[in-house]
Amino acid sequence: MRHPLLVPDLRELIHDGEIAGLCDFFADYHPGRVAELVDDLDTDDGDALFGILPPRNRADILSYLDHDRQARLVKAMVPKDAAELLHLMSHDERADLVNRLDEDVVDHVLPFLAQAEREDIRRLASYEPGTAGAVMTTDYVTLPPHITVREALERIRLEAPDRETIYYCYVVDHKRRLIGFISLKKLILARRSAVIEDIMQRDVIYARVDEDQEAVARQIDKYDLLAIPVVDASDMLLGIITHDDAMDILRHEQTEDMLAFGGVSRNAEANEETYWQGRIVEGVRRRIGWLLFLFLAGVMTKYVSQYFKGVQLRIPDLIDFIPLMIGTGGNAGSQTVGTIIRGLALGEIQHADGFRVLWREWLTGLLLGLVLGSLGFIYIWFLHGNPAFAAVIGLAIWFICMWANCVGALVPLLAKRLGIDPAVVSAPLISTLVDATGLVIFYTVAIVLLIKMGGSH
Repeated sequence: MRHPLLVPDLRELIHDGEIAGLCDFFADYHPGRVAELVDDLDTDDGDALFGILPPRNRADILSYLDHDRQARLVKAMVPKDAAELLHLMSHDERADLVNRLDEDVVDHVLPFLAQAEREDIRRLASYEPGTAGAVMTTDYVTLPPHITVREALERIRLEAPDRETIYYCYVVDHKRRLIGFISLKKLILARRSAVIEDIMQRDVIYARVDEDQEAVARQIDKYDLLAIPVVDASDMLLGIITHDDAMDILRHEQTEDMLAFGGVSRNAEANEETYWQGRIVEGVRRRIGWLLFLFLAGVMTKYVSQYFKGVQLRIPDLIDFIPLMIGTGGNAGSQTVGTIIRGLALGEIQHADGFRVLWREWLTGLLLGLVLGSLGFIYIWFLHGNPAFAAVIGLAIWFICMWANCVGALVPLLAKRLGIDPAVVSAPLISTLVDATGLVIFYTVAIVLLIKMGGSH
């Protein structure tokens, strides 16, 4: 519970029917904080509080509630009230909500909206999920190029109450093709008699309607934009994606990547859940697939140990250092995978960079292995007083670091080339793979130095 001191008082006001007092209390509250209080209350009390508030407040609060609760609250309303709520919501959020509602609910609600609003909702709801079109809003200001700054400011003043953002105004021609934009700051500072096309910015950073939403969000982040216009193939302006929506997209994508990186399968709807909302059975279902695969893959380590059983019998001290070898390789590989996946996600690593990445990570592994291997050599020599055995440990660590870095770089690159999400090729998979191959390297070094070359032990 995020507001333990307020909840008892709110519950009492709700039960006493103090509608005016509740409305006054929340008049200056941020919608996000009110949504937290709705969540903190019992389901019935939270729904009652939501129903008490004025329609404008409800529209603002709804977007901060989880998707299941949004759908349930709208279903419980009479169609006319639900339509009023949709009318007051931002265009992109109401389209998302309609997509989550049952068809029979939508069929009862939409007739209470104006024709233009119905068409806007259907158009936004029709775009492919994951594309720029699916997350854009049609709530923006456009200006013709031939009007003056004075006329533009008057137009903005009239339209501002119904627009999500007015900081960027987009200049379009008679066919609604995007030809430039101008910021509100520039308009305020410009001469009132200046013509828009003479002072507008013509170099517009825009997104295509079918472009991947994550790529668009990263453009907004890269260029520090408050919003980015979305156009079709003929450069006709269709909508905008705002900075707050871009941050939501990146958060969702990062959640998805982080879970996939840990080997947890999760769908888009599940990404909206908090830790406490998810059911334990669902958590088991999402995790069990990868764990079973990794469990079976881990059996390889057993067979490697059996294959080199003769070496273990001749040099029993090797067994004590198996955890060190496995841990070093797994950690080095996991670090590399995280670095490569980040580079791929940010577009810093391209398909053509494969050999450069492999060379860079091999060199990194060589240097890391040189440092760790040297420390291992010195420590084992000091501990055992046997330079040959110390050399086995030092060289094995060195080779394992180089190998783990190469594997950690190669697997995500191959996954990307094959069209597989690199995050799904998770760190546990790399660890399991490097565990088995690292033991082969360890025993091979021991055979060469201590058995074939006759090193003393």
